[in-house]
Amino acid sequence: MSRTIMIVDDEPMITTTLATLIRLMMKQDVSVFNDPREALRSELLLAGDIDLILSDFLMPGMNGVEFLRRAKELSPNAIAVMLTGYADKENAIRSINEVGLYYYIEKPWDNASLVRILQNGLEKRDMEEREKHQRQELEVSNDKIIRLYERLQQDYSTERKQAVGILSLLADAVEAHDQYSIGHVYRVSSFCRLIGQKMDLSPERLETLFIAGELHDIGKVATSDLILTKPGKLTQEEFEIMKRHSAEGEKLLKPLASLKECLDPIRHHHEKLDGSGYPDGLKGDGISLESRILSVVDIFDALHTTRPYRGKLSMEQARGILSEECERGQLDAEVVDVLFSVLDSGEADAILALMR
Repeated sequence: MSRTIMIVDDEPMITTTLATLIRLMMKQDVSVFNDPREALRSELLLAGDIDLILSDFLMPGMNGVEFLRRAKELSPNAIAVMLTGYADKENAIRSINEVGLYYYIEKPWDNASLVRILQNGLEKRDMEEREKHQRQELEVSNDKIIRLYERLQQDYSTERKQAVGILSLLADAVEAHDQYSIGHVYRVSSFCRLIGQKMDLSPERLETLFIAGELHDIGKVATSDLILTKPGKLTQEEFEIMKRHSAEGEKLLKPLASLKECLDPIRHHHEKLDGSGYPDGLKGDGISLESRILSVVDIFDALHTTRPYRGKLSMEQARGILSEECERGQLDAEVVDVLFSVLDSGEADAILALMR
């Protein structure tokens, strides 16, 4: 690809000699000026079409440093090379940082060395241009990736909302078979979100916890109504069937990729820190915080509402049972403390009003 080199020197013989040398040995286009002020008015320079400027240092009316400074303002990507006599060598060196000088060439010059320096300068310009194009391509690619990610997030969010909406209807249908559990999942999910906020969970984890609260009993769709609504104590066989609902809930939701983060708390909301829970008998840190929160809230709601096998326990009785389970190492004491604090502060009054 042909490049354009601007030569600026007040001596016509020098500009003619340099132009001839560059055209013959480098096969590049050359634009020649004997007055730096005219060079600054060049349409090529103004358009940014000059790739390299070769300027003399000492010129009447404007020295090379001032010319190159102004030329670089007009065409900042042009490579700057200065011709200088031995006496002006120190000034040329000082101008390297001042005007972004690529190189200075002393007079009299060696033709081969001059051509090599100019060729290297053009190669530097080519490299900078390639890097610029690569950066631009990378920025375009990044923009496309960001847009694609945002689109996927939107699609994912839409899919998740649709899935939750449909499954919530199913959960409501399960509740409708048991008058004692109506409103349970709403209260549980609301309490979960309130406690999660107090424990500084991220917005993403809060959403996961809230949805898990809404769907934590979805597995009961596979449990007989006779067991769900039995007024007396369940037999051991019936209790084993009831215990399957958390694993059944995970199984039901597992095909839905948009709800994969909710599977853990749904499966493990009946686990106990001492390993006495179900379905997997997890212990301590093996139980996620989301599962611990959901477990505490689920138990509290069951205690403080009317059930087919007993009446509603008082607030004091419910809190006493939760405290006892903490002392036995079954429930997360920190989660229970946060629950008690929102109960005491009045922040949960709107949810409590729905408990019958």
